[in-house]
Amino acid sequence: MPLTIAQVVALPGLGLTLRTDSGDRSRPVRWVATSELTDPGPWLDGDELLLTTGMRLSDDPVICETYVAALVAGGVSAIGFGVGLSFETIPGALLAAAERAALPVIEVPTPTPFVAVSKAVSRALAAEEYEEAERSFEAQRALIRAALTEQGDAKVVALLARHTGGFAMLVDAAGVTLCATPASAARRIDEFTTEIERLRPRGVLASSAIATAQEHVAIVPLGLRGSARGFLIVGSTRALRASDIAVMNLATSLLSWGTVREIDRRQAWNRLAMDVIRRDGSGAIPMTDLGLAGLVRDRAHIVVMMPRGDTGELASMTNALPGAIASVLDDQQVLAFLPTPVAMGREAERVFDSARSAAVSGPVDLADPHAVEATIERACRAAVRSAGVTRLDDPAQTGLAGLIDPVSGRAWAQVALAGVLASGETTELIATLRAWLDNHGQIDATGVALGVHRHTVRHRLRRAESLLGVSLDAASVRAELWFALENIESGLAGPEETDWMVGGLPGLRIG
Repeated sequence: MPLTIAQVVALPGLGLTLRTDSGDRSRPVRWVATSELTDPGPWLDGDELLLTTGMRLSDDPVICETYVAALVAGGVSAIGFGVGLSFETIPGALLAAAERAALPVIEVPTPTPFVAVSKAVSRALAAEEYEEAERSFEAQRALIRAALTEQGDAKVVALLARHTGGFAMLVDAAGVTLCATPASAARRIDEFTTEIERLRPRGVLASSAIATAQEHVAIVPLGLRGSARGFLIVGSTRALRASDIAVMNLATSLLSWGTVREIDRRQAWNRLAMDVIRRDGSGAIPMTDLGLAGLVRDRAHIVVMMPRGDTGELASMTNALPGAIASVLDDQQVLAFLPTPVAMGREAERVFDSARSAAVSGPVDLADPHAVEATIERACRAAVRSAGVTRLDDPAQTGLAGLIDPVSGRAWAQVALAGVLASGETTELIATLRAWLDNHGQIDATGVALGVHRHTVRHRLRRAESLLGVSLDAASVRAELWFALENIESGLAGPEETDWMVGGLPGLRIG
């Protein structure tokens, strides 16, 4: 939400004073502009606090009336008049003209520079935008959790209405109300019947926005393709903000999933549930209500499979296992969570054998999203690199990596490579170190692999040594470096993936 005039005046440390009585103090201020032009309107976007010292003004009623009219036409929210330069006090003619036009005038005292006002407003706006984004994110998380519960559609509609501060209703393809919040909103369906009938022939490709002086309404079709399977109607007394639209779009997707064929619906729900577990842990959703209590009780084995043929068929076969949950990842791998008795059973083995490759972890606590995500990454790498079935908890198959849990391994690697990861050269240094190790420390071969000159390879290696505080001549350092790169390779995205990692492991030699 933008700041209001009243909030701007109250910003600490500026000494601002509102010098007019008329005008709406709740009017938004979306930015600060500085101009000494007599008509700055063409250079304004609307809703600005316009800062001026009145350099080209005089205490003349006609001049001030013309100036204020130009600002009103330009959509200015308020004038910020700096005293002590052109005028010791705000001209009376300007105050009178502003009062008549209901344009607030704020006095900016001599010790306060305009840039301080601009910075303070900018910081406040940034804080408001951050809070708005946080509210939107929390609302989206609440929608996902609600959608996974019994009567999820009604709960999604209720949450959407609460977020927008208005009403929301879900209607079927024929325009019959299925649920509404508040309940009284259902009586308004006749107001939207004509618009629904206009949208229906256009399928899921058309939506509608209706705005009046009192209300803003959006009508969105539901469905994944083709004809509309229903409609979501959302209304508010205020215009929907970008964050509201983001929440509404997610609600539309969640409600649309309920309209697809049963097998597709199972896949969609599984993907949704698994995404929540990966981000927030199994405690964030009702595992028992979803028939997945066995995964929590026994802890889950995480499986990633590369299909031989149809990916959807492999996912369906996996979902047919008792207590299992599987979905297709974006790169067409199949991800599954299996209870221990099922993962070790013959039926699961037959499913694994039907895949081109399968990586199966040991028991993982689904309540720990970091452990889940690290295990998935490790399983994805193993499934891509190996054929057949790889048991990630079997050192005979995985070697040294199989002896260390993925969370500890990644945490260790983050500390080991801290110097490189904190630099602005992370991508090129990691690639160079990996290629150098893969080419047995051969500079020329590394340069060919990377497509760079051998001198560039030498420079990068010296830079890596400096950042890590080690000598790459030592075999033990190279061995630990290889292990660190193996654990960090898929986790280079950013701070959001590493904030949870603190401390390190004793006996660390790299860095």
